[in-house]
Amino acid sequence: MAEIRVENLHKAFGGFTAVNHVSFAVARGEILGLIGPNGSGKSTIFNMLSGTLVPTSGSIEFDGAEIAGTAPHRIINRGIGRTFQIPRPFHRLSMFENVALAGYYGQGRHSRPRITQSRTGPAPAANTAGTSPAG
Repeated sequence: MAEIRVENLHKAFGGFTAVNHVSFAVARGEILGLIGPNGSGKSTIFNMLSGTLVPTSGSIEFDGAEIAGTAPHRIINRGIGRTFQIPRPFHRLSMFENVALAGYYGQGRHSRPRITQSRTGPAPAANTAGTSPAG
């Protein structure tokens, strides 16, 4: 089963067609490249996948659920994040932290434990000594 399935994705801005009925599927763990010259619609496709733009028509399914036209923060919370080309990374952050930075957007404080846990293993249990009521 495909993790992401795009079918007949179309985006028009007035009389200009930026994306013309594009279809593809990406399986879990698969890496897919999207190449083309400037103005060919690559960024528009990513903007539709991330919820920044609503498709004129077509379908975007993620993990079996339709997400086309869903608000960006809801798409991020489902597990799709978007990064932008940054010509200069944040030098005080590791490469992982530079990429993970995009995952923080829209998830608030709830994203930090998941990202930290995926990087370092299970989060340590909270120290609750002396916090239970006397019985």
